[in-house]
Amino acid sequence: MILLCAATYAVAQAGQLDSTFATGGIFATTTNLTTANAVALQSDGKIVIACANLVNNAFQDTLIRLNTNGSLDSSFGSGGVVNFVPSPLAFGFFALAIQSDGKIVAAADGASGTQALLQVARVNPDGTLDASFGSGGFTSAIVFPLESGNLALQPDGKILVAAGVDNPNLVPSEMARFTASGQLDSTFGGAGVINLAYPGPTQIAVQATGKILVASGGQSKLVFQAQPIPQTGSITRYNSNGTIDPTFGASGTAASLASASALLLQSDGKIVVAGSLTSKLNGAPSANDVGFGIVRYQANGTIDRSFGKGGVGIVDFGANAPVAGAFAVAIQSNGDIVAAGAAGGTAFQNKITSSFGLARLTGAGKLDTTFGSGGTVITTVATGQYSWITGLAIQSDGKIVAAGTSQFGNFNDNAYVARYLAQ
Repeated sequence: MILLCAATYAVAQAGQLDSTFATGGIFATTTNLTTANAVALQSDGKIVIACANLVNNAFQDTLIRLNTNGSLDSSFGSGGVVNFVPSPLAFGFFALAIQSDGKIVAAADGASGTQALLQVARVNPDGTLDASFGSGGFTSAIVFPLESGNLALQPDGKILVAAGVDNPNLVPSEMARFTASGQLDSTFGGAGVINLAYPGPTQIAVQATGKILVASGGQSKLVFQAQPIPQTGSITRYNSNGTIDPTFGASGTAASLASASALLLQSDGKIVVAGSLTSKLNGAPSANDVGFGIVRYQANGTIDRSFGKGGVGIVDFGANAPVAGAFAVAIQSNGDIVAAGAAGGTAFQNKITSSFGLARLTGAGKLDTTFGSGGTVITTVATGQYSWITGLAIQSDGKIVAAGTSQFGNFNDNAYVARYLAQ
């Protein structure tokens, strides 16, 4: 018996699917109508996923909660799922965070006629709406441009939501701040909403000083078949009142070589941005490879040149996945950085396909060759479909939780949660 356990331990490797989770390491919805947009962990280890769900031909704002073993949590909503249809029309939750008291805060987009709208919900740990928040659990709907976006909680309980479109000529991207009770905060920008300096916000982070970082310009993880694009992005820092902080980067903004689809803060205050960049030049007329790009900055917005090569870590997934890009990033307790998104680019039935792609870098910005195959992992959750990871979380035991979607045609989606071993 001792020998058997030792043998089992010996073959386990960082980056492998955790066979103790769900079915073979992967939880999947089966409706073909659910998109996973974000994931967060509760203090008890349970997993919450923010989703868009189509029920009876109507979109709903959906939360799913899983037990630590990957099964649906029957104590949450109806069999582990809660669906909300606020007024006006709902299009689904696109971001979430969990408060210290266990309540779940989630941002949803919707519409009234041709106007895009934003609402924020707060949900009790049992899946019911928190009636003390906003109006019956939802904030009042406000006109807000929505194509990509995210939210963050401030230490004082206030809620930041940034969203917008990639084309600044259509409508400016915006950021709103709500009070802990669900009202627009008039101390932020004068009316609770500000225009952002750059379009296409993807992530928000709040520094220890209370200043607010917004990553912009990355390919939205919410767009149908969100294919990575090797474009530049940016980070802008705002003061707590919504004004731009000119002491950050150059006049408040730091440019990013990678597309800035995800952002996080290290415990030492350094800033990590992940996205897409050109990872390999190929001979004409072949297209260049697109891979993961991870950039690290000092807290003041200058490039941390001790990271990777001149501040940038580059991950190429090889000939079998020549188009890859990160839409999520997380950091492990030892300082290793995990980035995740899509890895693919091959054709199937005249469609481009991809799989879940993950990479792990050391704190120095080098590929961690103990993770997966030379530092990368590719997981095909659905053959012949376009799949990508939208959210990452690290458990207290170091295991990696990745949530995402696989899509083949309009409104033909399944949400997936995969758990990977960390060592």
